[in-house]
Amino acid sequence: MPLKSVHQPNYKTEDVKNQHASKAGVEPKFEDSQLWKEFQSGNEAAFAQIYRDNVPLLYNYGLKLIKDKNLVKDCIQNLFIEIWDAKHRLGNVKSIKSYLIKSLRRKVISETVRSRRLHDNAKFTITSEQIVQAKAHSLAEKQEFDLQKQHLKEAVKKLTDRQREIIYLKYYALLSYAEIAEIMSLSNKGTYKLMGRAIHFLRKYMGAIPLLIVSTLQN
Repeated sequence: MPLKSVHQPNYKTEDVKNQHASKAGVEPKFEDSQLWKEFQSGNEAAFAQIYRDNVPLLYNYGLKLIKDKNLVKDCIQNLFIEIWDAKHRLGNVKSIKSYLIKSLRRKVISETVRSRRLHDNAKFTITSEQIVQAKAHSLAEKQEFDLQKQHLKEAVKKLTDRQREIIYLKYYALLSYAEIAEIMSLSNKGTYKLMGRAIHFLRKYMGAIPLLIVSTLQN
């Protein structure tokens, strides 16, 4: 079991893009389909790369589902142990990130129910700081968001749990609508409808700022 070499992940909230950029030139990058095949063949280096590239995002996402750091860490560790043990039986994967998020979501909810914590009471929270990090591609844009931080925080708190979750998956995890639909067990139409309601509320509540989000939706 090759987890020993990557047993201590860096469980920190950080911008995933910056994390990936910091690795540029250090190790070869493969398309997800190729990396997944290497992993399924028993390549421990490929498994370690999948682990390192995805643990920070998975940890952040898990904490949005339940505020229990130890449970989230255990679920992530168990998830990677399970996929390693089942590697030869797993099917093809187009997006490793999407596959792992969906698997972790199912595992966290299952563990929460099993330990008699009501998932409905585990509020999915997303902070204004995380939205700033996800959308601040330029200094000017970041400054604009900083000026409205408190207002944004108040607006996000008024979204439903599902609306906050879809905002996180789209703008922090950077998933496609098809991937989000699969993770949240929604139809494509239902995914767009849920996002539309969230964006409509933010536009109504905050005026021009959500237009930055809307412009990304159209890309």
